[in-house]
Amino acid sequence: MATTTYGTPYVQSADLVSGYPSTSSSLATRLDDVSLKGNGVNTQTGTSYTLVLTDGGKTVTTSNAAAVTVTVPTNASVAFPTGVGVVILNLGAGTMTVAGAGGVTVNGSSLSCAQYEAVTLRKTGTDTWVAVKGGGLPKATCSATTGSPSVTTVSGKTLYVFTGSGSMTVTAGTLEAIVVAGGAAGGLKGGGGAGGLLDGRTTGQGALYVNAGTITVTIGGGAPAGYTSGNASRLGPYYAVGGGFGGDNGAGSNGGSGGGGGRDGSAAGGTGVSGLGNNGGTGGTGSSAGGGGGAAAVGANASGTTGGSGGAGLDISTFLGQSAGTTYKAGGGGAYGSGTAGTGGAGGGGNGSTSTTPTGGATNSGGGGGAGNNTSSAGGSGYVAVLIG
Repeated sequence: MATTTYGTPYVQSADLVSGYPSTSSSLATRLDDVSLKGNGVNTQTGTSYTLVLTDGGKTVTTSNAAAVTVTVPTNASVAFPTGVGVVILNLGAGTMTVAGAGGVTVNGSSLSCAQYEAVTLRKTGTDTWVAVKGGGLPKATCSATTGSPSVTTVSGKTLYVFTGSGSMTVTAGTLEAIVVAGGAAGGLKGGGGAGGLLDGRTTGQGALYVNAGTITVTIGGGAPAGYTSGNASRLGPYYAVGGGFGGDNGAGSNGGSGGGGGRDGSAAGGTGVSGLGNNGGTGGTGSSAGGGGGAAAVGANASGTTGGSGGAGLDISTFLGQSAGTTYKAGGGGAYGSGTAGTGGAGGGGNGSTSTTPTGGATNSGGGGGAGNNTSSAGGSGYVAVLIG
């Protein structure tokens, strides 16, 4: 029994007698397979692949953490028949991009696929193909920026990091972003709440959609020392609210993450905004206060003479193309304690103090300021990171 280029068996004269029942069964099975599963699956795990003739009718899967390029060869090198289709399915974290070899034109509104996206390639002429993506929203693209963001590449996507306000000129579509508001000041006893953190990425709260045009990027300022809350940060229509300041004798203020409660009467911590931050810790009964809330954890409660530590911020390292545990944002401020002060949360939260020298929230961290004995410190300014592709 012989087979065609694409694997379909056919009957030869030698099969017509004793071999025919088996051949007939193989042919029927092949027809069933093609009708139900197409021409099969070609699994690719590298960062580059060029289509071959037997990929016609198949699904080619790609899977790599880095960017992957799938190349459509010229008709002179691989003579796919006109009308043939090939599905490319990206299973990896790295973006998969379809490219034509020299002289090959691949038409389509988008030739790139994020993880779990697919594109169907259809040959329409000698060296002309069309790429048709499945349903869903297109990816945004960026043509210009202001505000001098840093621009790098992460797994085949473009990463824009804003530490000052600016703008982006974009096409309509989806993008991923981390938006961090300014942190609040530590109170005269309670730790400052971290700025709210909007986790707009596929592994967080979901990718964000933007309309075509110029969108504003606003970096919220950290609150100055005193009873002051942080300022909001914004990416177009999406924003995160500033952190709430820490209390003195009373409750902490509400905000993106709540400020820590004061030292008297077990004062309550401020309330954080759901999805953006967490509550501040509860104050003690006379000699310690609660820590400010962070993006990933509540502020710690006071305990005896020990002030509460700030809640931890969110680890955004992999979003930035770094090793996990490298970069955190929006940590809460540590609180005053007469015996031991609370420490700031990972993500720029300022340390509390047993005297009058607390630490402020770190610049561009959204961290809450620490609190001392009747002394406040400033919150950290905000931050916006955008990943497109």
